[in-house]
Amino acid sequence: QGYERYQRLTQQPDGTFKPASQRVVQRHRQNIGTIVEAGKLKVKRIRRGNQGKIIGEVEEYFAQQLTPGDTFLFAGEMLRFEAIRDMQLHARPDKGKEPKIPSYVGGQLPLSTYLADGVRALLNEPAQWQALPGQVREWLSLQQAFSQIPARDKVLIEQFPYRRAFYSLYYTFEGRKANQTLGMLLTRRMEKLGLKPLSFSVTDYGLSVCALKPLDETHIATLFQPDILGDELEDWMLNAPMLKRSFRQVAIVSGLTEQRYHSTRKTMKQVTFSTDLIYDTLREYEPDHILLKVAREDAERELLDLRRLADTLIRFVGKTQFIDLPKVSPMAIPIVLDVRSEQVKGAGEQALLDQAALYAEAESMLDEVRALLSGDG
Repeated sequence: QGYERYQRLTQQPDGTFKPASQRVVQRHRQNIGTIVEAGKLKVKRIRRGNQGKIIGEVEEYFAQQLTPGDTFLFAGEMLRFEAIRDMQLHARPDKGKEPKIPSYVGGQLPLSTYLADGVRALLNEPAQWQALPGQVREWLSLQQAFSQIPARDKVLIEQFPYRRAFYSLYYTFEGRKANQTLGMLLTRRMEKLGLKPLSFSVTDYGLSVCALKPLDETHIATLFQPDILGDELEDWMLNAPMLKRSFRQVAIVSGLTEQRYHSTRKTMKQVTFSTDLIYDTLREYEPDHILLKVAREDAERELLDLRRLADTLIRFVGKTQFIDLPKVSPMAIPIVLDVRSEQVKGAGEQALLDQAALYAEAESMLDEVRALLSGDG
């Protein structure tokens, strides 16, 4: 209240509050009902120092999952994430680690709990498989014969060697957001255990983690525990930029910062600069501020689906089923190969060829399973 310009409410003698001026009312009406769009970041391909060129855009939803050193595939090449500066994602060409694929908010809607329960029920009632297409029936039958069908009351965890590494599959049926968060946390804990994780990929029904060293029963007991939501989660959230992005949305909706003023509209870069400055100030001088708490709650709910993941970890603690396999199981193939419709921007014809190669490799994997089951392998 020391600055009249920033004073928005005045307290009346009866204890109620009212707008400090008509100008405050007008500015509020201009911004009320704000829908926060998915922000986009320009991807800057760095060569020397901070010099480079813009090669495209990704949504912040994908960028805020990255931590320095992560690699991702974009514009037909592998890039290593360095930092986000001035609404630009800085990355350098890199080789070695298996990359992530940029994803977009529209494709991240998770399975509902009801649908997930329905899928589990369907999988565990083979009599209902007759209503499914022939290829799906064969796929499930091969899975049942080669490994197991995920049970209703347990989390099936498979492990197998593939491409000079070891893949572990977690069939959670908890949706992309929860699986994405679980993947981040599992790889951090695996790093602490010396298992040398390389990458992970997710679908609605499962999570695949690639590592240089294999898991055993003792590792499973350590990894799939509710306490993974402790230190690993806090470290990740502090190192990733998601809290700042969540705070930006809270600041816009609450009116702390404005997108419109008279006939002008602030750019996303201007809004982000303002909210980042406010966020850093509040973190340093008022860490218990209500908007910081709301931003964290929003991030946990909207970006990470923490409540659902926590329920899963608690519900299935001590109820995992670990199977060591000689080859990739049929249900694991779509997750391991990441066969999906999303394409890397700018990949063009090469992307179609790569997709065709993935489907051919998937069919080859199924042939190997068929051969093993028939005794020819």
